[in-house]
Amino acid sequence: MADKKAKPKVKGKPVKRNESVADVANEIWKAGLGALRKAEKEGSKIFKSLVDMGDDFQTSRRKSSEKQIDKVSKVIRGGVGSVKGKIDDITFQRENIWDKLKLEQTFGQVMKTFGVATKKEIDVLKKKMDTLQKSVNELKGKK
Repeated sequence: MADKKAKPKVKGKPVKRNESVADVANEIWKAGLGALRKAEKEGSKIFKSLVDMGDDFQTSRRKSSEKQIDKVSKVIRGGVGSVKGKIDDITFQRENIWDKLKLEQTFGQVMKTFGVATKKEIDVLKKKMDTLQKSVNELKGKK
C-alpha cells in the first residue's frame, strides 16, 4: 500500500501544492472578515430575538412564581384562620365553664339560704342510713 498523506483543505477543497501558506492564511483572514460582516448584519436581529425570548421567559416565570406565592399565602391564611378559630372556641368554652361555675356557686348559696341539702350532704346521709340499716338488721337477727 502506498503511504498517502492527508492533504490540508480550505473551504472543503484540498490545498494545492503551489498555493503558499500566505494564500491559505489570506483565505482564512477573509473567512473571518466574512463572519464578522455576517455578525454585523444579523447580530442585531439575533440580539432582538434573544431579548424577546428572555422577556417571554421572565414573564412566564413571574406568573408561575406568583401562582406559587398565592398558593402558599392561601395555606398560611387558612392555617392562621384555623388556629384563630380554635383559640376562639377554647376561649368560648372557658367562658362557658366559668359562667356555669358561677351559676352553680350562686345556686348553691341560694339553696343553703333556704336550708336545702346539697347532693354531697344527701350522699353522706344515705351512707349513714345504709350503715344504720345493717346494724338494725344484725340486731334483729340476734334476737
